[in-house]
Amino acid sequence: MAEAPDFDKLRAERDAAVAAIVKATILRIDGDEAAEKAFYHVNFGGGSALCYCACADGGPCEHQFAGWREFEDGLGGEQFCQRCGMGAMSHSMHTAWE
Repeated sequence: MAEAPDFDKLRAERDAAVAAIVKATILRIDGDEAAEKAFYHVNFGGGSALCYCACADGGPCEHQFAGWREFEDGLGGEQFCQRCGMGAMSHSMHTAWE
């Protein structure tokens, strides 16, 4: 039986990579002082920062799709992640997962 991925570690690595990109961008535009003072918020698809997902690269995913919610227009619905709220259809479109 395969060992479960360490999702806490994977999320921390992902968040550090995003922070490095943001800092490098601020450094390039505004310099050292601005980069040290910068505050930013990253939202990975409506709260999906709570979940790690590398489906687009064939990696692990901790989304837990279950339940059902109707679309606001009443023309259907979808399953959604019980952890972060991401819709299964949004996940499929985001990762191009078949």
